[in-house]
Amino acid sequence: MNNLIQWPTAKYWTAQWNPVIGCKPCSPACEHCYAKAWADRFRGGEFTPRATNQKPPRKGVVFCGNMTDLFGEWAMASKRYLDPIEEYLSETFYFGRSIMRFKQCTYLWLTKRVVNMTQVLSRGKIDIGQQISRFSEMAKWPRFDYGKELMANNYFGFTAENQEAYDIRATQAAQGFPTWANLWLSCEPLLGEIDLDFPMMPQLPKWLVVGCESGPNRRPCKIEWVESIVEQCLAVGVPVFVKQLSIGGKCVTDINKFPEHLRIRQVPWAKEGGAE
Repeated sequence: MNNLIQWPTAKYWTAQWNPVIGCKPCSPACEHCYAKAWADRFRGGEFTPRATNQKPPRKGVVFCGNMTDLFGEWAMASKRYLDPIEEYLSETFYFGRSIMRFKQCTYLWLTKRVVNMTQVLSRGKIDIGQQISRFSEMAKWPRFDYGKELMANNYFGFTAENQEAYDIRATQAAQGFPTWANLWLSCEPLLGEIDLDFPMMPQLPKWLVVGCESGPNRRPCKIEWVESIVEQCLAVGVPVFVKQLSIGGKCVTDINKFPEHLRIRQVPWAKEGGAE
């Protein structure tokens, strides 16, 4: 714990990457989605998932898919050259082209579709070559395995907004999340008290982010709910990041205005903008 960074701002990433923009609601946490609000404002309400030509940043702490869920069923159902899991790995995630190359980055993945995520990660390998169209540049790439060493700078997480969501998604993770992968948890927006019950998890999370909902229609987030999560994390040595709090009816991101015992913004990577 002593080697953890105390991150200086509420925004815990320095860059973002959206190979897909658009999503579909799947839980109460989606009700006031900021990405949907962005689409309503700038894209006439059009929020259907669609691919982009964005390439991943080459440095920094990269939030992968903050305008979508990269493990969404619309991507997982795609079929062209490979079965859907391997195609998604090779073409959407750019595994082997960027994540292997840009070791100076830390990549953060987050989903509400845990089953899809565990399916992808539990494969443990990707076959790039003969199965891909001969016209594709990726046909030149060799086979490689990914695992703890290759993916040490990646953190794969799921959202849990209340006890019901946590119980469902943690159970799903326990059934397939690989031991080599870095697991993290986002309790944002926090919509209820959560007993994290860490023993039910596939492994102790490497990190947890907690915060109230933002925006004009935000729902209540009691300070004691946040306190409980922080206490549970500190008790077992899980780094915790308090992003924002509901104080006096306002969403407060200035850590100097937090109660002193909640002024904690730990991140598990070794240095800003880098991997462990």
